[in-house]
Amino acid sequence: MQVRKTVTSEQQTVPVELMREEIHVEQRDVADRPATEGDLKGAFQEGTIRVPVRGEEAVAHKETVVTGEVVIDKTRTTQTEQVTDTIRKEQVQVDENYDKARTAYQQAYSKRQPPSKHTFEEVEPHFRTGYGAAIDKRYAGKSFEEVEPQLRQTSGASGDAWEQIKQEVREGFDRARER
Repeated sequence: MQVRKTVTSEQQTVPVELMREEIHVEQRDVADRPATEGDLKGAFQEGTIRVPVRGEEAVAHKETVVTGEVVIDKTRTTQTEQVTDTIRKEQVQVDENYDKARTAYQQAYSKRQPPSKHTFEEVEPHFRTGYGAAIDKRYAGKSFEEVEPQLRQTSGASGDAWEQIKQEVREGFDRARER
């Protein structure tokens, strides 16, 4: 089922009455008359007379409001089909001995010449991969060369990326087999 929502736009024109003030300047000649006190206030002084001019502007205000809603109900149905495919399964094995071996891996890694540009913590997962393969029952009695294709595939590394981690994986594998 597919539900589609469309949006339409409509332009509306609404009449609005606006007021504004206008200024008209007119100079009038008057017959000579004596100046009053109000006429003399500020007489013969230069300056600017400011007269505020006011006007109204139309300000449109829009507000979003809910005008309706769509309710969609979902029901669950069950259907049985026969499917054939390859099933992959991950297994987790916990070996408490890795913590004991970790120190040996770390010491050996720190003595490498030339020293690596990576910290032990950055490469430790590769040692764990090799260690885990060495104690995995599926690989019992197999050499690293026999196990390497599966390790490369499960690591997701290929080409140069595998070559960069292969040394730690192999060392993890070999040291675990020696224990």
